[in-house]
Amino acid sequence: MKFIDKIPFLLILSVIIAACSDDTDFSSDSSLRLSFSADTISFDTVFTTVPSSRSGMMVYNTNDKALRINCVELLSGGDSGFRVLVDGQFGTSMQNLEIMGEDSMFVFAELTPPKNNAPEPLILKDTLRFTLESGVQQEVLLMAYGRDVSFLRAVTINSDSVITAGHYVVYDSLVVAEGAKLSVGPGATLYFHDKVPMIVRGTLSAVGTVEQPVVFRGDRTDNIFSYLPYDRLPGQWDGVVLASTSNGNVFEHCDIHSANYGIKMEAGDSTVQRLYINASRLENFYGNALETVQSHATVTNTLLANAGGNCVKIVGGNVNFIHCTIANFFVYKVRDVALTLHNSYGTTPAPLYEANFINCIVTGSKKDELMGYLSNLGDTVPNCKNYHFENSLINTVVGDDENFVNITVDETEVSPFAAEHFGVIDHDVFFYDFHLADVSTARSIGGDLFLNDEKLRYDKDGVLRESGFIDAGCYQFVEKAE
Repeated sequence: MKFIDKIPFLLILSVIIAACSDDTDFSSDSSLRLSFSADTISFDTVFTTVPSSRSGMMVYNTNDKALRINCVELLSGGDSGFRVLVDGQFGTSMQNLEIMGEDSMFVFAELTPPKNNAPEPLILKDTLRFTLESGVQQEVLLMAYGRDVSFLRAVTINSDSVITAGHYVVYDSLVVAEGAKLSVGPGATLYFHDKVPMIVRGTLSAVGTVEQPVVFRGDRTDNIFSYLPYDRLPGQWDGVVLASTSNGNVFEHCDIHSANYGIKMEAGDSTVQRLYINASRLENFYGNALETVQSHATVTNTLLANAGGNCVKIVGGNVNFIHCTIANFFVYKVRDVALTLHNSYGTTPAPLYEANFINCIVTGSKKDELMGYLSNLGDTVPNCKNYHFENSLINTVVGDDENFVNITVDETEVSPFAAEHFGVIDHDVFFYDFHLADVSTARSIGGDLFLNDEKLRYDKDGVLRESGFIDAGCYQFVEKAE
Protein backbone atom coordinates (compact mmCIF):
# COMPACT_ATOMS: atom_id res chain seq x y z
CA MET A 1 0.00 0.00 0.00
CA LYS A 2 2.83 2.48 0.85
CA PHE A 3 4.61 1.56 -2.38
CA ILE A 4 1.58 2.50 -4.46
CA ASP A 5 1.27 5.82 -2.65
CA LYS A 6 4.73 6.91 -3.79
CA ILE A 7 3.98 6.63 -7.52
CA PRO A 8 1.72 9.70 -7.82
CA PHE A 9 4.27 11.77 -5.88
CA LEU A 10 7.12 10.79 -8.24
CA LEU A 11 4.96 11.52 -11.25
CA ILE A 12 4.01 14.92 -9.87
CA LEU A 13 7.68 15.71 -9.09
CA SER A 14 8.81 14.82 -12.60
CA VAL A 15 6.08 16.98 -14.08
CA ILE A 16 7.15 19.91 -11.90
CA ILE A 17 10.82 19.51 -12.93
CA ALA A 18 9.86 19.26 -16.61
CA ALA A 19 7.63 22.29 -16.28
CA CYS A 20 10.41 24.29 -14.65
CA SER A 21 12.79 23.27 -17.43
CA ASP A 22 10.31 24.11 -20.16
CA ASP A 23 9.52 27.44 -18.55
CA THR A 24 13.16 28.62 -18.64
CA ASP A 25 13.06 31.97 -20.38
CA PHE A 26 15.71 31.94 -23.13
CA SER A 27 15.99 35.33 -24.69
CA SER A 28 16.75 36.06 -28.35
CA ASP A 29 17.07 39.77 -27.64
CA SER A 30 20.04 41.01 -29.71
CA SER A 31 20.86 43.65 -27.09
CA LEU A 32 21.95 40.96 -24.61
CA ARG A 33 25.58 39.98 -24.52
CA LEU A 34 27.96 37.61 -22.77
CA SER A 35 30.77 38.95 -20.58
CA PHE A 36 34.28 37.48 -20.38
CA SER A 37 36.85 37.51 -17.59
CA ALA A 38 39.51 38.23 -20.22
CA ASP A 39 39.58 39.25 -23.86
CA THR A 40 42.51 36.92 -24.55
CA ILE A 41 43.49 33.42 -23.50
CA SER A 42 47.26 33.57 -23.67
CA PHE A 43 50.11 31.14 -23.19
CA ASP A 44 53.75 31.74 -22.52
CA THR A 45 56.26 30.12 -24.85
CA VAL A 46 55.28 26.52 -25.58
CA PHE A 47 57.28 23.82 -27.33
CA THR A 48 56.25 22.86 -30.86
CA THR A 49 54.80 19.34 -31.30
CA VAL A 50 54.25 19.08 -27.50
CA PRO A 51 50.72 19.45 -26.04
CA SER A 52 50.54 22.46 -23.74
CA SER A 53 48.90 22.74 -20.36
CA ARG A 54 45.45 24.34 -20.25
CA SER A 55 44.71 28.02 -19.80
CA GLY A 56 41.25 29.37 -19.25
CA MET A 57 38.76 32.11 -18.54
CA MET A 58 35.18 32.58 -17.33
CA VAL A 59 32.14 33.36 -19.47
CA TYR A 60 29.35 35.23 -17.65
CA ASN A 61 25.70 35.81 -18.42
CA THR A 62 25.00 38.87 -16.29
CA ASN A 63 21.45 39.16 -17.66
CA ASP A 64 18.29 38.01 -15.86
CA LYS A 65 17.29 35.81 -18.79
CA ALA A 66 19.01 32.68 -20.04
CA LEU A 67 20.86 32.64 -23.36
CA ARG A 68 21.36 29.93 -25.93
CA ILE A 69 24.72 29.73 -27.70
CA ASN A 70 24.24 28.13 -31.08
CA CYS A 71 27.95 27.65 -31.69
CA VAL A 72 31.36 28.18 -30.13
CA GLU A 73 34.04 27.66 -32.76
CA LEU A 74 37.68 28.27 -33.61
CA LEU A 75 37.79 30.27 -36.81
CA SER A 76 40.87 28.36 -38.00
CA GLY A 77 38.96 25.11 -37.77
CA GLY A 78 41.81 23.72 -35.67
CA ASP A 79 44.63 24.41 -38.17
CA SER A 80 46.32 26.69 -35.60
CA GLY A 81 46.82 23.81 -33.18
CA PHE A 82 44.38 25.19 -30.57
CA ARG A 83 41.57 23.16 -28.97
CA VAL A 84 38.97 24.30 -26.45
CA LEU A 85 36.82 22.81 -23.70
CA VAL A 86 33.48 24.62 -23.23
CA ASP A 87 30.90 23.40 -20.73
CA GLY A 88 31.99 19.79 -21.11
CA GLN A 89 32.35 19.81 -24.90
CA PHE A 90 35.88 19.49 -26.28
CA GLY A 91 37.23 20.19 -29.74
CA THR A 92 37.29 23.01 -32.29
CA SER A 93 33.52 23.53 -32.68
CA MET A 94 30.76 23.08 -30.06
CA GLN A 95 27.01 23.51 -30.64
CA ASN A 96 23.84 24.08 -28.65
CA LEU A 97 25.12 25.40 -25.35
CA GLU A 98 22.95 27.08 -22.73
CA ILE A 99 23.86 29.52 -19.97
CA MET A 100 21.26 30.50 -17.40
CA GLY A 101 20.64 34.03 -16.24
CA GLU A 102 23.19 35.31 -13.69
CA ASP A 103 25.27 32.19 -14.34
CA SER A 104 28.71 31.40 -15.74
CA MET A 105 30.76 28.70 -17.42
CA PHE A 106 34.45 27.82 -17.79
CA VAL A 107 36.30 27.89 -21.09
CA PHE A 108 39.69 26.19 -21.30
CA ALA A 109 42.12 26.17 -24.21
CA GLU A 110 45.18 24.10 -25.03
CA LEU A 111 47.30 23.65 -28.11
CA THR A 112 49.90 21.52 -29.83
CA PRO A 113 51.95 24.02 -31.86
CA PRO A 114 53.14 22.92 -35.29
CA LYS A 115 56.87 23.01 -35.96
CA ASN A 116 58.14 26.47 -36.92
CA ASN A 117 61.44 25.63 -38.64
CA ALA A 118 62.66 28.97 -37.25
CA PRO A 119 65.34 29.85 -34.66
CA GLU A 120 63.08 32.21 -32.72
CA PRO A 121 59.60 31.52 -31.30
CA LEU A 122 56.75 32.47 -33.62
CA ILE A 123 53.41 33.88 -32.53
CA LEU A 124 50.36 31.62 -32.89
CA LYS A 125 46.86 33.11 -32.96
CA ASP A 126 43.30 31.97 -33.34
CA THR A 127 39.87 33.41 -32.62
CA LEU A 128 37.17 31.77 -30.52
CA ARG A 129 33.76 32.96 -31.75
CA PHE A 130 30.54 32.72 -29.70
CA THR A 131 27.36 32.90 -31.81
CA LEU A 132 24.19 33.49 -29.78
CA GLU A 133 20.70 32.40 -30.82
CA SER A 134 19.95 36.06 -31.46
CA GLY A 135 22.67 36.14 -34.12
CA VAL A 136 25.03 38.22 -31.99
CA GLN A 137 28.66 37.17 -32.37
CA GLN A 138 31.39 37.79 -29.77
CA GLU A 139 35.04 36.85 -30.02
CA VAL A 140 37.98 36.01 -27.77
CA LEU A 141 41.58 35.91 -28.96
CA LEU A 142 43.82 32.88 -28.37
CA MET A 143 47.55 33.57 -28.47
CA ALA A 144 50.80 31.71 -27.79
CA TYR A 145 54.43 31.61 -28.82
CA GLY A 146 55.67 28.32 -30.27
CA ARG A 147 59.34 27.44 -29.99
CA ASP A 148 61.09 24.67 -31.88
CA VAL A 149 63.07 22.32 -29.63
CA SER A 150 65.17 19.20 -29.98
CA PHE A 151 64.43 16.25 -27.72
CA LEU A 152 67.06 14.33 -25.76
CA ARG A 153 65.57 11.13 -24.36
CA ALA A 154 67.74 9.05 -22.00
CA VAL A 155 70.87 10.20 -23.86
CA THR A 156 74.34 8.99 -22.86
CA ILE A 157 77.33 10.85 -24.33
CA ASN A 158 79.99 8.19 -24.96
CA SER A 159 82.44 10.26 -27.03
CA ASP A 160 83.42 13.92 -27.24
CA SER A 161 80.30 15.83 -28.34
CA VAL A 162 79.01 19.37 -28.75
CA ILE A 163 75.62 20.97 -28.05
CA THR A 164 75.33 24.22 -29.98
CA ALA A 165 73.01 27.20 -29.53
CA GLY A 166 69.37 26.14 -29.44
CA HIS A 167 66.69 24.70 -27.21
CA TYR A 168 66.72 21.12 -25.94
CA VAL A 169 64.16 19.24 -23.83
CA VAL A 170 65.70 16.46 -21.73
CA TYR A 171 63.60 13.45 -20.71
CA ASP A 172 64.70 10.60 -18.39
CA SER A 173 68.36 11.67 -18.05
CA LEU A 174 71.40 13.18 -19.74
CA VAL A 175 74.63 11.32 -18.92
CA VAL A 176 78.24 12.07 -19.89
CA ALA A 177 80.11 8.78 -19.71
CA GLU A 178 83.53 8.41 -18.10
CA GLY A 179 86.25 9.42 -20.56
CA ALA A 180 83.88 11.53 -22.68
CA LYS A 181 83.57 15.33 -22.83
CA LEU A 182 80.42 17.28 -23.57
CA SER A 183 80.83 20.91 -24.64
CA VAL A 184 77.77 23.16 -24.44
CA GLY A 185 78.06 26.41 -26.36
CA PRO A 186 76.68 29.96 -25.96
CA GLY A 187 72.93 30.31 -26.35
CA ALA A 188 72.08 26.71 -25.51
CA THR A 189 69.11 26.17 -23.17
CA LEU A 190 68.50 22.74 -21.66
CA TYR A 191 64.95 22.20 -20.34
CA PHE A 192 64.87 19.24 -17.94
CA HIS A 193 61.64 17.36 -17.30
CA ASP A 194 60.41 16.68 -13.76
CA LYS A 195 62.95 14.72 -11.63
CA VAL A 196 65.43 14.46 -14.53
CA PRO A 197 69.14 14.81 -13.62
CA MET A 198 72.30 15.52 -15.57
CA ILE A 199 75.01 13.08 -14.52
CA VAL A 200 78.62 13.77 -15.50
CA ARG A 201 81.07 10.90 -15.14
CA GLY A 202 83.43 12.39 -17.70
CA THR A 203 83.82 16.13 -18.29
CA LEU A 204 81.34 18.94 -18.91
CA SER A 205 82.35 22.28 -20.40
CA ALA A 206 79.39 24.70 -20.47
CA VAL A 207 80.66 28.08 -21.64
CA GLY A 208 78.33 30.90 -22.57
CA THR A 209 78.70 34.67 -22.76
CA VAL A 210 77.11 37.63 -20.99
CA GLU A 211 74.68 38.04 -23.89
CA GLN A 212 74.16 34.32 -24.54
CA PRO A 213 74.45 32.29 -21.33
CA VAL A 214 74.05 28.53 -21.12
CA VAL A 215 70.81 27.81 -19.25
CA PHE A 216 69.85 24.71 -17.23
CA ARG A 217 66.20 24.87 -16.11
CA GLY A 218 62.90 22.97 -15.86
CA ASP A 219 60.62 22.40 -18.84
CA ARG A 220 57.48 24.05 -17.41
CA THR A 221 57.07 27.37 -19.23
CA ASP A 222 53.57 28.15 -17.95
CA ASN A 223 52.33 29.80 -14.75
CA ILE A 224 51.02 28.19 -11.58
CA PHE A 225 49.23 31.50 -10.84
CA SER A 226 48.90 34.55 -13.05
CA TYR A 227 51.77 36.26 -11.20
CA LEU A 228 53.94 33.18 -10.62
CA PRO A 229 55.73 31.16 -13.33
CA TYR A 230 56.62 27.56 -12.53
CA ASP A 231 60.19 28.57 -13.37
CA ARG A 232 60.36 30.49 -10.06
CA LEU A 233 59.51 27.38 -8.03
CA PRO A 234 62.27 25.07 -6.81
CA GLY A 235 62.18 21.36 -7.63
CA GLN A 236 61.29 21.67 -11.33
CA TRP A 237 64.02 19.14 -12.19
CA ASP A 238 66.71 17.21 -10.34
CA GLY A 239 70.10 18.94 -10.77
CA VAL A 240 73.68 18.36 -11.96
CA VAL A 241 75.79 15.56 -10.47
CA LEU A 242 79.56 15.52 -11.00
CA ALA A 243 80.60 11.96 -10.19
CA SER A 244 83.81 10.88 -8.46
CA THR A 245 85.43 10.18 -11.86
CA SER A 246 84.58 13.63 -13.23
CA ASN A 247 87.40 16.22 -13.48
CA GLY A 248 88.11 19.44 -15.38
CA ASN A 249 84.49 20.67 -15.42
CA VAL A 250 83.86 24.27 -16.46
CA PHE A 251 80.71 26.38 -16.01
CA GLU A 252 81.13 29.90 -17.35
CA HIS A 253 78.26 32.34 -17.91
CA CYS A 254 75.80 29.63 -16.92
CA ASP A 255 72.36 29.95 -15.36
CA ILE A 256 71.31 26.93 -13.28
CA HIS A 257 68.10 27.35 -11.32
CA SER A 258 64.89 25.98 -9.78
CA ALA A 259 65.91 22.34 -9.29
CA ASN A 260 66.14 20.00 -6.32
CA TYR A 261 69.85 20.87 -6.09
CA GLY A 262 72.30 22.85 -8.21
CA ILE A 263 75.71 21.23 -8.65
CA LYS A 264 76.61 18.25 -6.49
CA MET A 265 80.26 17.16 -6.71
CA GLU A 266 80.99 13.73 -5.27
CA ALA A 267 84.25 12.92 -3.49
CA GLY A 268 87.15 12.56 -5.91
CA ASP A 269 90.77 13.50 -6.52
CA SER A 270 91.31 16.77 -4.62
CA THR A 271 94.81 17.21 -6.09
CA VAL A 272 93.45 18.19 -9.53
CA GLN A 273 91.11 21.00 -10.54
CA ARG A 274 87.74 19.29 -10.74
CA LEU A 275 85.45 22.30 -11.02
CA TYR A 276 85.71 25.89 -12.22
CA ILE A 277 82.69 28.20 -12.14
CA ASN A 278 82.82 31.77 -13.37
CA ALA A 279 80.23 34.52 -13.92
CA SER A 280 77.33 32.17 -13.30
CA ARG A 281 74.06 31.97 -11.37
CA LEU A 282 72.98 29.06 -9.16
CA GLU A 283 69.66 29.98 -7.53
CA ASN A 284 66.48 28.53 -6.02
CA PHE A 285 66.89 24.91 -4.90
CA TYR A 286 65.21 22.66 -2.34
CA GLY A 287 68.61 21.27 -1.35
CA ASN A 288 72.10 22.74 -1.76
CA ALA A 289 72.98 25.15 -4.55
CA LEU A 290 76.61 23.94 -4.62
CA GLU A 291 78.06 21.01 -2.70
CA THR A 292 81.65 19.85 -3.07
CA VAL A 293 83.05 16.80 -1.27
CA GLN A 294 86.82 16.37 -0.97
CA SER A 295 87.32 18.27 -4.19
CA HIS A 296 89.43 20.99 -5.76
CA ALA A 297 87.14 23.80 -6.96
CA THR A 298 87.38 27.49 -7.88
CA VAL A 299 84.32 29.75 -8.04
CA THR A 300 84.52 33.38 -9.20
CA ASN A 301 82.06 36.18 -10.02
CA THR A 302 79.15 33.88 -9.23
CA LEU A 303 75.77 34.23 -7.52
CA LEU A 304 74.82 31.31 -5.25
CA ALA A 305 71.46 32.09 -3.72
CA ASN A 306 68.25 30.83 -2.13
CA ALA A 307 68.57 27.21 -1.09
CA GLY A 308 66.57 25.07 1.30
CA GLY A 309 69.87 23.45 2.27
CA ASN A 310 73.01 25.54 1.93
CA CYS A 311 73.87 27.94 -0.85
CA VAL A 312 77.38 26.52 -0.50
CA LYS A 313 78.35 23.36 1.36
CA ILE A 314 82.07 22.52 1.44
CA VAL A 315 83.14 19.13 2.76
CA GLY A 316 86.95 19.02 2.85
CA GLY A 317 89.25 19.56 -0.10
CA ASN A 318 90.65 22.75 -1.63
CA VAL A 319 88.25 25.53 -2.59
CA ASN A 320 88.58 29.18 -3.55
CA PHE A 321 85.72 31.68 -3.83
CA ILE A 322 86.51 35.13 -5.24
CA HIS A 323 83.93 37.86 -5.82
CA CYS A 324 80.96 35.63 -5.04
CA THR A 325 77.56 36.57 -3.63
CA ILE A 326 76.31 33.82 -1.29
CA ALA A 327 72.87 34.92 -0.11
CA ASN A 328 70.03 32.90 1.35
CA PHE A 329 66.45 34.20 1.46
CA PHE A 330 64.76 30.86 0.73
CA VAL A 331 61.17 30.80 2.05
CA TYR A 332 59.58 27.62 0.72
CA LYS A 333 60.54 25.62 3.82
CA VAL A 334 62.63 25.85 7.01
CA ARG A 335 66.13 26.18 5.61
CA ASP A 336 69.79 25.85 6.54
CA VAL A 337 72.35 28.69 6.46
CA ALA A 338 74.05 30.24 3.44
CA LEU A 339 77.50 28.66 3.92
CA THR A 340 78.78 25.63 5.83
CA LEU A 341 82.31 24.27 6.12
CA HIS A 342 82.95 20.63 7.11
CA ASN A 343 86.05 18.51 7.59
CA SER A 344 84.30 15.18 7.93
CA TYR A 345 81.70 13.29 5.93
CA GLY A 346 79.62 11.28 8.34
CA THR A 347 82.28 9.44 10.35
CA THR A 348 84.87 9.72 7.55
CA PRO A 349 87.56 12.42 7.87
CA ALA A 350 87.50 14.97 5.05
CA PRO A 351 90.37 17.39 5.71
CA LEU A 352 89.66 20.98 4.77
CA TYR A 353 93.08 21.79 3.35
CA GLU A 354 92.07 25.21 2.02
CA ALA A 355 88.91 27.30 1.90
CA ASN A 356 89.38 30.91 0.84
CA PHE A 357 86.62 33.50 0.50
CA ILE A 358 87.92 36.83 -0.81
CA ASN A 359 85.86 39.88 -1.84
CA CYS A 360 82.69 37.92 -1.14
CA ILE A 361 79.26 38.45 0.41
CA VAL A 362 77.86 35.82 2.79
CA THR A 363 74.48 36.90 4.09
CA GLY A 364 70.75 36.19 4.28
CA SER A 365 67.70 36.48 6.48
CA LYS A 366 69.10 34.59 9.49
CA LYS A 367 71.15 36.20 12.26
CA ASP A 368 74.12 33.98 11.43
CA GLU A 369 74.62 32.62 7.89
CA LEU A 370 78.02 30.94 8.33
CA MET A 371 78.51 27.67 10.19
CA GLY A 372 81.67 25.62 10.66
CA TYR A 373 81.40 21.92 11.45
CA LEU A 374 85.12 21.56 11.98
CA SER A 375 86.95 19.28 14.38
CA ASN A 376 90.59 18.57 15.11
CA LEU A 377 91.24 15.29 13.35
CA GLY A 378 94.46 14.79 15.29
CA ASP A 379 98.09 14.45 14.32
CA THR A 380 97.27 11.81 11.72
CA VAL A 381 95.56 14.42 9.51
CA PRO A 382 97.60 17.64 9.30
CA ASN A 383 96.07 20.87 7.99
CA CYS A 384 92.59 19.55 8.58
CA LYS A 385 90.68 22.83 9.14
CA ASN A 386 92.03 25.73 7.17
CA TYR A 387 89.77 28.63 6.15
CA HIS A 388 90.30 32.30 5.37
CA PHE A 389 87.89 35.21 4.80
CA GLU A 390 89.16 38.57 3.54
CA ASN A 391 87.68 41.89 2.35
CA SER A 392 84.16 40.52 2.58
CA LEU A 393 80.71 41.29 3.97
CA ILE A 394 79.66 38.44 6.26
CA ASN A 395 76.60 37.82 8.37
CA THR A 396 78.19 35.96 11.29
CA VAL A 397 79.97 36.47 14.62
CA VAL A 398 83.63 37.06 13.81
CA GLY A 399 85.19 37.89 17.18
CA ASP A 400 89.00 37.73 17.33
CA ASP A 401 89.39 34.92 14.83
CA GLU A 402 92.60 35.57 12.89
CA ASN A 403 91.13 33.77 9.89
CA PHE A 404 88.87 36.80 9.23
CA VAL A 405 90.76 39.78 7.76
CA ASN A 406 89.24 43.17 6.86
CA ILE A 407 85.73 41.87 7.38
CA THR A 408 82.59 43.99 7.37
CA VAL A 409 80.07 42.30 9.65
CA ASP A 410 76.47 42.42 8.48
CA GLU A 411 74.82 43.79 11.63
CA THR A 412 71.37 42.20 11.54
CA GLU A 413 70.22 44.32 14.47
CA VAL A 414 70.85 47.45 12.40
CA SER A 415 69.87 45.96 9.03
CA PRO A 416 67.33 43.22 9.70
CA PHE A 417 67.07 40.37 7.18
CA ALA A 418 69.89 41.88 5.05
CA ALA A 419 67.40 42.68 2.29
CA GLU A 420 68.49 46.27 1.85
CA HIS A 421 71.84 45.15 0.40
CA PHE A 422 70.13 44.12 -2.81
CA GLY A 423 67.93 45.52 -5.56
CA VAL A 424 64.80 43.43 -4.98
CA ILE A 425 63.88 40.86 -2.31
CA ASP A 426 60.20 40.18 -2.98
CA HIS A 427 58.76 37.12 -1.23
CA ASP A 428 55.24 37.84 -2.50
CA VAL A 429 56.06 37.03 -6.12
CA PHE A 430 59.32 35.14 -5.36
CA PHE A 431 61.44 37.55 -7.38
CA TYR A 432 64.98 38.43 -6.32
CA ASP A 433 67.54 40.80 -7.80
CA PHE A 434 70.93 40.51 -6.11
CA HIS A 435 72.53 43.53 -7.74
CA LEU A 436 73.81 45.83 -5.00
CA ALA A 437 71.67 48.64 -3.65
CA ASP A 438 73.31 52.02 -3.15
CA VAL A 439 73.07 51.72 0.66
CA SER A 440 74.81 48.33 0.87
CA THR A 441 77.87 48.15 3.12
CA ALA A 442 79.39 45.73 0.60
CA ARG A 443 80.33 48.69 -1.57
CA SER A 444 84.05 49.55 -1.91
CA ILE A 445 85.23 47.00 0.68
CA GLY A 446 86.87 44.64 -1.83
CA GLY A 447 90.60 44.40 -2.37
CA ASP A 448 92.48 45.22 -5.59
CA LEU A 449 94.43 41.96 -5.69
CA PHE A 450 92.68 40.57 -8.77
CA LEU A 451 92.52 43.63 -11.03
CA ASN A 452 95.24 42.16 -13.27
CA ASP A 453 93.17 39.02 -13.82
CA GLU A 454 91.43 39.48 -17.17
CA LYS A 455 88.22 37.80 -15.97
CA LEU A 456 88.10 39.22 -12.46
CA ARG A 457 88.60 42.77 -13.70
CA TYR A 458 84.95 42.55 -14.71
CA ASP A 459 81.92 41.54 -12.69
CA LYS A 460 79.30 38.94 -13.60
CA ASP A 461 77.59 41.39 -15.97
CA GLY A 462 80.84 42.50 -17.59
CA VAL A 463 81.05 45.77 -15.63
CA LEU A 464 84.64 46.99 -15.14
CA ARG A 465 85.99 47.10 -11.59
CA GLU A 466 88.14 50.13 -10.80
CA SER A 467 90.86 50.40 -8.17
CA GLY A 468 89.63 51.93 -4.93
CA PHE A 469 85.98 51.18 -5.74
CA ILE A 470 85.91 47.40 -5.64
CA ASP A 471 82.62 46.06 -4.28
CA ALA A 472 82.31 42.71 -2.55
CA GLY A 473 80.23 40.09 -4.32
CA CYS A 474 79.64 39.16 -7.93
CA TYR A 475 78.09 42.48 -8.94
CA GLN A 476 79.72 45.89 -9.03
CA PHE A 477 77.29 48.64 -8.03
CA VAL A 478 75.95 50.63 -10.99
CA GLU A 479 74.01 53.82 -10.52
CA LYS A 480 70.57 53.43 -12.07
CA ALA A 481 69.42 55.98 -14.59
CA GLU A 482 66.54 58.20 -13.52
